[in-house]
Amino acid sequence: MTGKRLRFLFLALCIGAAIGAFIWGFLRVMGIGQELLFTALPKQIHIPCFVLVVCILGGVIIGVYEKIFHASPDNMEVVMAVIKKEGKYPCDHLAIRTIAALLPLIFGASLGPEAGLTGIIAGLCFWAGGRFRYAGKHMEELSHIGLGASLGVIFRSPLFGYSFSVEEDDTSTEYSKTVKMVTYITAILGGFGVFVLLGILFGGGAGLPRLSGSDIGNRERFFVILLIPAGIVAGIVYTISHAASSRFFDVLKKKCGVVVCAVLGGICLGVFGMLLPFSMFSGEAQMEVLAETYLEYTPVLLIGVGIGKIFLTNVCIQSGWKGGHFFPVIFAGVSIGYGMGMICSVEPVFAAAVVTSALLGYMMKKPVAVVLLMMLCFSMDAVVWMLAASAAGAGVSALLQGRIENTAGNVNTNENDG
Repeated sequence: MTGKRLRFLFLALCIGAAIGAFIWGFLRVMGIGQELLFTALPKQIHIPCFVLVVCILGGVIIGVYEKIFHASPDNMEVVMAVIKKEGKYPCDHLAIRTIAALLPLIFGASLGPEAGLTGIIAGLCFWAGGRFRYAGKHMEELSHIGLGASLGVIFRSPLFGYSFSVEEDDTSTEYSKTVKMVTYITAILGGFGVFVLLGILFGGGAGLPRLSGSDIGNRERFFVILLIPAGIVAGIVYTISHAASSRFFDVLKKKCGVVVCAVLGGICLGVFGMLLPFSMFSGEAQMEVLAETYLEYTPVLLIGVGIGKIFLTNVCIQSGWKGGHFFPVIFAGVSIGYGMGMICSVEPVFAAAVVTSALLGYMMKKPVAVVLLMMLCFSMDAVVWMLAASAAGAGVSALLQGRIENTAGNVNTNENDG
């Protein structure tokens, strides 16, 4: 039995290390592509509205690529749901799907890399399971471990990767919970270690920035009653903009096709990018700039940038520029938090921590996972308030979802009675 456990542990370590190397390579290619398009190329080509032209070109390429290959990545929740329901995930055309995940990111979309990466890595896990007999016997479980390692590396937070994936993993296993816990941690640390090592040797690998300063006084404690609702309202805005953009682009896609949708998404991205440069890209690097320059902006503009980021992220996703929403949403929460902090005359970093936690709590409904992620950006002094904010956001989200489901059920009942 000990030999089987060690073999399982070693396999998880290898999977984690391979995932760490793959993610580093993926993000490295993404960074080089962005540097070429938005830094090097403008120095050589001087044309009006350069950002808009690049984004429209990106829309054409993404739309045509999707029309030919139908390879746009699923979001993280869909990947996990498919694995949970079917016990597997498609592992065909992985190179084509990798390019499909890279293209929107290279062309500056307001998206994170987590959606494309989790789907590709899940596919790689099941691909390996089909070729290695021992891995195949534990494939569903190893896929959850691989996703945990992926999230730990992508967000540069091993604890977040562990907590998020464990909550999603309800598969039965011949191993005890203790062995599974050690296996998860081994895979995540293996992936994180390889990722960091490659970053040291060859560059790349920067993650969410650490925002300094979160002094908490009586004024900060009092204004939590406004900061938490601000984050929850931002979450509601995300839900509304998601539904509206989904309906709009579903209708447009049926009438005009995927290429027109992707080009329109590129136009929106380019226009926002010219007016509000912070609205482009995933948001990690922009957070560092915002932390140094937020005093140059009015509170209303900072809140507007955050709301615009939320809206643009949904436009990108629904128009065919597929990717993740976590990184842009974190940036949006920080921007709105800085604006609220200035309005309330409280420590801006503390305000950003509370608003972002409430926003993510509303969207993820996993308060502990939210806090483990937010600890990367904010001081430990704010942990209690981040937990309270994320729990409040999750509670409101569950309450609203329950009311929506009840309303839908009553409507169906009335229709049936009629």
